[in-house]
Amino acid sequence: MGYLVWSMKLARSVHSIRTLLTDWLYLRRTSLICSIGLVLIILLAKTGDRALAQGNPTPLSPSEAYKAAMAPFNAAKAQPDDLTDADKIALGIGVAQASRDCLRLSADTNAFASDPKELLALSELCIFGQQYEPARATLVRYLALPQPPDKKLALVLLTRALLGLGEPDGAELQVESLLKEYPYDAQIHFAIDQVLDALEGLEGNSRNPIRAWQLSHLCNAQNIVTLPLIAGGKGLEGKDISASPSVLFADAVRCVAITDALRQGPAQDTFRQLTAIAEQPNWVGTADLEPMQAALQRQTMVGRRAPLAELHGHLLSHGALVPHAVPLMHGTVVLLPFALWAPSFPNVASYLGRLAPQQPIYAITSWGANTGLDDVPSKQMLMALRLWQETLPAHVSILIVPDAELSAFHDDSFPSGVVIRDGVVRSNFVLSSRGAQRMLLRALTDPSVRP
Repeated sequence: MGYLVWSMKLARSVHSIRTLLTDWLYLRRTSLICSIGLVLIILLAKTGDRALAQGNPTPLSPSEAYKAAMAPFNAAKAQPDDLTDADKIALGIGVAQASRDCLRLSADTNAFASDPKELLALSELCIFGQQYEPARATLVRYLALPQPPDKKLALVLLTRALLGLGEPDGAELQVESLLKEYPYDAQIHFAIDQVLDALEGLEGNSRNPIRAWQLSHLCNAQNIVTLPLIAGGKGLEGKDISASPSVLFADAVRCVAITDALRQGPAQDTFRQLTAIAEQPNWVGTADLEPMQAALQRQTMVGRRAPLAELHGHLLSHGALVPHAVPLMHGTVVLLPFALWAPSFPNVASYLGRLAPQQPIYAITSWGANTGLDDVPSKQMLMALRLWQETLPAHVSILIVPDAELSAFHDDSFPSGVVIRDGVVRSNFVLSSRGAQRMLLRALTDPSVRP
């Protein structure tokens, strides 16, 4: 795996070594997650060659069927909390060492001030050690060299360093340089994603014309390149990192949600264009079709009546299954669709629970979503769900619903978030970043509903 891919994953995986170790001890993840992993291994061994992905009504070719079957695994590995506890301990040691060495080496750079290779390596070391200010200073020095040999990578790393410093405006300027100086590729696309993650959900976005323009501008920069690519049935291919058509499509739908919420740009025109793309016959029989359709359906749902008047299922209460119904037509309801193969779910649920301590939250799943088999109770899954329940705040309840009710919200990527107020869906999107999670929290208090 290339350094850039790894560093982006690290940036999402670890906010600080103190937070990482605190969460690890608080959630007792050594015993709990290892137990869950063992249960999953046992269960998946019993599933034989049954695919975890939902069936496609059109038979897939072997290559497309393989893509669909690998989708849950790839989605799990792309999440920020896919590391094992042993990985996290080792990572913590490495981060601490990198932090110490970064501070020591950056205190006096005279020995390698004109060596571009060592300057770039020092910036990578500092980012790994989460010492973002020395990383920023080193990268500025590197970019000031007469002919920096890897300027593009330096700009991408500088974007990351500035985001680590909480300076999304500066990071946005680096993205502008990337867009002006280099052909658009997956590296630039995901760098824009990182800046969007930092900007979306910030307080006052809808009232701050500069912030609103930045979000809209970055989305337009993506769409100008990616919409024609998707229309041609293509993604962004690269040596170290790639983006499939369905990933680019989901990012475009995300931008529709952002610009629509901010009342910026032709959101509905873009949405109609995406709808037309998804209806092209070339997608039939491909693994990209279902996630594209699901992304469209989630966004279509926002501002409309909830697809169900009530959720029916079994609440996991003190380890036992208790019949329970959740009315959706009155009051505010927060749903977190999830599956056990989504490792970021416990941290997402804990984060939302801490910031909305008075709001009951229902983490909903189904037997079928966790096994890929028939939607019937599984002792192994129940054991894993009980273990996971121990990691959640008291007001986050696990509700096991029929697969048909889970599917009604078209959440095929986990964890997702749905906010329903008085029977109207206020938001429905994948909680893939802190920005997305903050947007969900904002939907709890924002009185407006986009028609």
